[in-house]
Amino acid sequence: MVKGKWKRKLYFGGGQLLSVLSKLIPKDSRRICFFCKSGLDDNSEALFTYLKKRGYQKKYRIYCVVDHPDQYRQLEEENVFMISVKGCLWQLFRSRYLFCHGEMLAIMPTKKQISVNYWHGTPLKKINGMLDKLGNYRYDFFTYITAAAPMFQPVFVQAFGCRQDQVLLCGHPRNDYLFQTEEGLKQLGIDSAEYEKIFLWMPTYRKSRDGYIQDTEESCEEIGGLPLFADVEELGELNRFLERQNCLLILKMHPAQDLSRLNPKIRQYRRICFLTNEDMRRRQVPLYSLVKEADALITDYSSVYFDYLLLDRPIGFVLEDLESYEGHRGFVVPNPLDYMPGEKIYCKEELLDFFRKVVNEEDNFKEERKKICDQVNYYQDGNNCARLLELIHLEVDHS
Repeated sequence: MVKGKWKRKLYFGGGQLLSVLSKLIPKDSRRICFFCKSGLDDNSEALFTYLKKRGYQKKYRIYCVVDHPDQYRQLEEENVFMISVKGCLWQLFRSRYLFCHGEMLAIMPTKKQISVNYWHGTPLKKINGMLDKLGNYRYDFFTYITAAAPMFQPVFVQAFGCRQDQVLLCGHPRNDYLFQTEEGLKQLGIDSAEYEKIFLWMPTYRKSRDGYIQDTEESCEEIGGLPLFADVEELGELNRFLERQNCLLILKMHPAQDLSRLNPKIRQYRRICFLTNEDMRRRQVPLYSLVKEADALITDYSSVYFDYLLLDRPIGFVLEDLESYEGHRGFVVPNPLDYMPGEKIYCKEELLDFFRKVVNEEDNFKEERKKICDQVNYYQDGNNCARLLELIHLEVDHS
């Protein structure tokens, strides 16, 4: 997110000039570039890993644009390169294939390029052109954008100002992990056999790192804006409850959440495992290999629950600030509660109730989950990476 009115004008204005320059530079049909400024994760990591496992680097040169390339040197090999944002323009201009998950520079692809934006998943909350506070700019800097179901194709058309035929129906690359055997818990040093149940809490962000977006009223910054709890001490009460239930709660913070005032004591609890994107990268754990192993998910307005529906496991929705969030940000559907097939949680006691129900195998939402899953996940398999590459004709000869 580019912060500030004049910075955004410069950002988009500069993109227009670079778009003209790009037309003058010949494209290399065997060059692929991932633009993932904040880090190689999410859909980009899933697709990048898929390409490497299937030997695309034998035919193509693959470049990954990241803020800190030295953190990813272990992924480099012949024809696979990690490069910095400062030196990326030439690769963006020269590459035939471009991929990003929402961070692409404001440069229009030429007719000789194929640029794919797979965003951050399926949106429940309003994004880009749906938000007046972001200004009236173009956002269709791609050849295609991906969607997981037909009902979200018009959402992307409205949010990005693109045509319907630019929205590819193919599912999210990261969801392939939900059908694979990677053991995210083991990579984190967690033995699932030690616990009755393992819960994953993935809240959306309330206040962005750059301060540009505040989607609710003020929340407690010392615990990363986590709803329901007032401070670290209250999390201690939750930790004691989890000990009695012999459960583990993995608290994975949203990468956009402002953690500048986080209280380090949040990491002191034995039954609450606090994780950030940086923690995941350092241990080389793809997020969705962890999502796959959770016995139940706790979230709110985050797109992760649309994906988690593919596993048909319990979901708890923390909605303490629903009214505030709807007033500040808004949703892409008229009544978001209709698309939340799980326990609705408005206070701490209801959260504890959800833990108890999952431990006791009480599940009253199986039929509702199936109904919503069929609406939001057109494809329900582990072939999204392959499907996307087939749609854009990016193939490799395995003969």
